[in-house]
Amino acid sequence: MKDCARIPAVTEMDRHHCCWPKRQGWNVGYAHLICQAFVRYVPIVYHRELHAKMRGVPIPPAHLLRAAWEKYSAKREEIDKYDVCRACSWLYVNIPDVDFRKAMQYQIDFFVAKMERQ
Repeated sequence: MKDCARIPAVTEMDRHHCCWPKRQGWNVGYAHLICQAFVRYVPIVYHRELHAKMRGVPIPPAHLLRAAWEKYSAKREEIDKYDVCRACSWLYVNIPDVDFRKAMQYQIDFFVAKMERQ
């Protein structure tokens, strides 16, 4: 019998989009490009918990997304190696929108606290 309520081990990983949900605007233009570029592997249990606590990331104005995309494109090879905390930090620094930054800071704080426990 399969146990549907099984809690995955912390070592089981899942893909986390730092900018979501796609259906609410992260699926067009520069928002979509950034959404797809900033995907990192995180433990499934943490991923589920984050999404239960946080409903999504506000979309900044298009001109800020375009500027961030251009900066990312220039250093893509380096930035793609960043873990989830550093990736969210990069987004925080390079997209100066108050509501967006609150969402990035929440993720940074969340993942730092979880990763410290490992």
